[in-house]
Amino acid sequence: MANTSFNGPVRSEKGFQQINKAASTGVITSRFLGTKPDLTSLTATSVATAGTLTYTANVITVNNFTGAATQAVTLPSAAVGTYVVHAQSDDTTGGTAVLTFTCAGDDVFRTGSKVESRATGAVQTIDTSIADETVLTYTPANAATNSLTHGCYLYFTCFEKGIWNFAYDLSTANDADTGAAAWS
Repeated sequence: MANTSFNGPVRSEKGFQQINKAASTGVITSRFLGTKPDLTSLTATSVATAGTLTYTANVITVNNFTGAATQAVTLPSAAVGTYVVHAQSDDTTGGTAVLTFTCAGDDVFRTGSKVESRATGAVQTIDTSIADETVLTYTPANAATNSLTHGCYLYFTCFEKGIWNFAYDLSTANDADTGAAAWS
């Protein structure tokens, strides 16, 4: 196929995919590009930590979760064109209580989604979601060294009905070497 050049904006309602074709088998694997939304199109609201919260579609939810108490967040239905952003407004130094993000209804996280985890301190691992996983859990350390801290963002984007794509901006500070994240 030939290369194509554009002069002007390229628009897509269902995201952009890059595909890789295995030379030996011909199997096509695709991945979505641009899963971090342009925040200019979203509204923002601040919420206090609560036992349970339901996030709203196309909203940046500024949340002060600290790890002192468990917080369970339910995402809205994964409808094409929906974005949900968790903006962390506080340091997660208050304890080791978990923060979970659960898909609504029959929605799932895209198989193969990645999340950074530092369950054992400076040793970084990447957890990869498998088919039909519906929960993302973050467990902070009771310390000022968590990878999810003030100024961090978690992005949930839907390009295909019922499936959430995930991206993140965790802390890159030298001492941000704790906090475990995992799919289930």
